[in-house]
Amino acid sequence: MTESPSHPVSVDIRVLELLASKLCHDLVSPVGAIRNGLELIEEMQEDEEGGGAGGFAGGFLGEAVKLIDHSSGQADRRLRVFRLAYGVAGRDQKGFGDARNAAAGYVEGGRTRLDWPERVPHDMTAQRRGVVKLVLNLILLADEALTHGGLVSVAADGDETAGRIAVTAAGRPGTLNADAAAALAGTATPEALTPRTVHAYLAGRLAESDGFRIAVATESSERLVFTAEW
Repeated sequence: MTESPSHPVSVDIRVLELLASKLCHDLVSPVGAIRNGLELIEEMQEDEEGGGAGGFAGGFLGEAVKLIDHSSGQADRRLRVFRLAYGVAGRDQKGFGDARNAAAGYVEGGRTRLDWPERVPHDMTAQRRGVVKLVLNLILLADEALTHGGLVSVAADGDETAGRIAVTAAGRPGTLNADAAAALAGTATPEALTPRTVHAYLAGRLAESDGFRIAVATESSERLVFTAEW
């Protein structure tokens, strides 16, 4: 019998990114198929309504379609964010356009609003390797901190060689719990991580791997600011 090693197992960041890319890739196809199927059902419903069909069955089907459409749409939008935030694609992404659209879709229909101008104030910072992945991870952290909803805003300054990103969570309670803060800083041990804090831990390690310095400041009971510099 082979005994398990007594020392911790270290996993390379690229391995985690590749795994995230594979998971997103494998899930995108079935989610996309569901949405294509829904479009077909909606077209069939329109044809039936045009022919005078309907009734209870048609109404019931319509409600079911709405529910499936909402859930599959949410899954699709989340996968778009996860692909860039955790997968390989986000590391070499140039420009904030795709990330901005993905982040807007992620919060759509929820209690959090996103304020990310098309130029923040310019996209020169987006030329920095890994910065797109960084911003999305900070947005996810800000959204998690706003347990009652609020506003997440993004600002940036600098260029590829030196710059600063600020993601602000404004709302109540607008705080980062101690476990998540420790995970983000890397002071939490892997054994202490939970499903609720593992994202903060990974976000911190991804940022470190690309040379970013992350800080978190609680400016008030309703305002939390994540900053990253390079």
